[in-house]
Amino acid sequence: MKPVVSQLCAGIILALGFTHDVSGAGTNPGAGVTDGWKPMPFTHEIQHPFDLKMSDRYDFDATNGIHHFWIRFTDKPHAPPPNKTNARSEMKLANYRDGEFMFDGDVMISPGTSACIGQVFDAAHGPVAMVVAHPDGTVTVQVHDLPKVNDLVSTNAIGHWWNLKMQNDTREGGQVKIYVDNVLVGTYPGRGPREYYFKCGVYSREGSDLSDVRYRNIKMWMKANP
Repeated sequence: MKPVVSQLCAGIILALGFTHDVSGAGTNPGAGVTDGWKPMPFTHEIQHPFDLKMSDRYDFDATNGIHHFWIRFTDKPHAPPPNKTNARSEMKLANYRDGEFMFDGDVMISPGTSACIGQVFDAAHGPVAMVVAHPDGTVTVQVHDLPKVNDLVSTNAIGHWWNLKMQNDTREGGQVKIYVDNVLVGTYPGRGPREYYFKCGVYSREGSDLSDVRYRNIKMWMKANP
């Protein structure tokens, strides 16, 4: 049986600064984040426990465009041994390089979820930035290259739709930016020219037996480098 989402109160957006630049956090909330960007077609694949059918942990409802991801902490990884990563039900979007790229999607988190729900991923070397949902309803951003960073970017994020944008400038000196409801909540150093991809869904973390999110209106945008 698929988990059911309860409707809770609306979210409050916060931004806290650490050792990186968050000087733009919370500014220009009315600005069009996608102004000057072009939507781009993309392919995707669904990663799920290797011993289960995709439909056991993922569903797409074509009538409303909602992608539903759920996972149990005790599930197996998406690939058989020797893989020892945590269980996941995630959409891996198409690889990209040479430009500025942005993931854009509405997300609704179910109660009890403890999971990474969005990632900027370095195809050769692993995650760059991770958007993490916690059972208390908060959402944080964690950055692999800045292990002490655990920025609170939203509270009361459970049970209602909100918009997540993850932006990655692949140029030398480029930055990763995270937006919640079109408000910039974090700016982090990128890794420069190489191949990347975005992920969304649930990558299970300790503290939750069942992690469950829904996504809709998933898009990729690009801005070609001059």
